[in-house]
Amino acid sequence: MKYILGKKIEMTRVWKGESVVPVTKVQAGPCRVVQIKTKERDGYDAVQIGYGEKKEKNTAKPQQGHFSGLANFRWTREFRYDFDRTPADKSEFGQLKRGDTIDAGTFQSGDIIAVVGHSKGRGFQGGVKRHGFHGHNTSHGTKDQVRMPGSIGAGEPQHVFKGTRMAGRMGNEQVTVQNLEVVEVNLADNTILIKGGLPGARNGLVLITGPGTLAVNKRQEAEPAPAAETPVIAEAKQEEPKAEVKPAEEPKAEIKNEEKAEPEKKAAKAGEKTEQPAVEVKNEEKKEDKKEEVKPVEPKAEKETPEKTGEEAVKEEVKAEATAKDSYLEKFKHLPKADQEKLSSPAVIAAITELEENHKMDLVSVLARLIVKEITEENLAAELIKLYKLDQPKADEIAGALKEKVLHLV
Repeated sequence: MKYILGKKIEMTRVWKGESVVPVTKVQAGPCRVVQIKTKERDGYDAVQIGYGEKKEKNTAKPQQGHFSGLANFRWTREFRYDFDRTPADKSEFGQLKRGDTIDAGTFQSGDIIAVVGHSKGRGFQGGVKRHGFHGHNTSHGTKDQVRMPGSIGAGEPQHVFKGTRMAGRMGNEQVTVQNLEVVEVNLADNTILIKGGLPGARNGLVLITGPGTLAVNKRQEAEPAPAAETPVIAEAKQEEPKAEVKPAEEPKAEIKNEEKAEPEKKAAKAGEKTEQPAVEVKNEEKKEDKKEEVKPVEPKAEKETPEKTGEEAVKEEVKAEATAKDSYLEKFKHLPKADQEKLSSPAVIAAITELEENHKMDLVSVLARLIVKEITEENLAAELIKLYKLDQPKADEIAGALKEKVLHLV
C-alpha cells in the first residue's frame, strides 16, 4: 500500500499531446516514520508518519519526546494495514523502521489514487447551493419563493424526519475523492500533479493513498557515540583545580614584602656614606624574617586543601551519578511510561552499566530498540555486528550477556 502526506499548492494545467489536462499541484513529503503500531502491542497494525516542521517553542513537551531524534512535525497521521484484505503488505510492514523517509518517488505517473482533504467552510447556505435544489418555477405568483425549500414533510407525523435535506452549515468537513489519476511526478521538488480538483484550500493537508508497493528510503544509522560518561569526567577535571587556588598566593606575599622593603632600601641609600654596612645587614635580616613569616602559610593551605578536596570530590561524584542517570533516562523519553519505569529500575541500570564498562560501547540504544521491537532477540547479534563492526564470536558474547543479565529483568 502506498501512502504519503502532502500540502495542496494550487491548480494549473499541463499539455498532454494536443489536449490540456487540469491538474492540482501537491507538495508531497518528504515524510518520516514516527511510530510503528502492532496488533500485539496497540491492538491494530498501523504506521504513523510526520510531515512539515514547526518551531520547538510551539511543540508541547510530550510531542518533543515522541519526536525525539527526528523533527518537530506540524502534522502526524496514521495509515492502517489490513493484512486479511492485502496479505502482500505484511512483508512491507515488517521492513519499516522508525526514521525511514517516504518521498514523492513512491508514486508514478498513471497511478490511480484516493485523496482525503478538509473542504473549505461555506457558512450557512440554503438548499439550492447546499443540496442542488432546483427551486420553484418563475411563473406568475412565485414572487420571493423561488429559492425556498418548500414542504419539509406531511403533517401527520408531527415532526421532521432525521436526514431531511434543509438549509444549514456547509463545508468544513473531511472529504474523500477516489479514482484520481497521477499525471506527473517531479522528484526534484517533491511535487505530484493530480488530475482534477482536490478538497480544501491552498496549503491545506491532504492524505494520498493508492495500491502498490511503498518505496522507502532507509534511515542511515551513524555509529553511536559513547554514553554521557565523557562529559561527566570533563566536568570533574575542570573543577579539580579549584582546591589548589590558595597555594598560588605565595608569590604575592613575597612581592608585597619586596614592595615594603623598597622604602627601607631608599632610606639605606640616603645613609650610605655613614652607616651603609649596618643598614645592609638590617635589610638582609628583615628580608629573612619576612621570608620566614611567609613559609608557615604553606602547611595551612595543605591542611585545609585535603578536607575541601574530599568534600568537593563527594559532591562531584553525586553530581556525576545524577547527570549520568538523567542522560540514561533521556534515551527512553520516546517510550511509553510503562517501559520507562521498567528500564529505570536500579537493577537494570546497574546491569547495563556493568556491560557497557566491560565492553566499552553504548548498549542503551540497542536495549531501547529491543523494547520497542525494532529488532528481535534472534537478530540481536547481527545488529551489533552492523553497528559496531564486531566479529561474530564477540557479537554472540555481548548478545548472550544482554539476554542473560538485562532482558530477563525487563
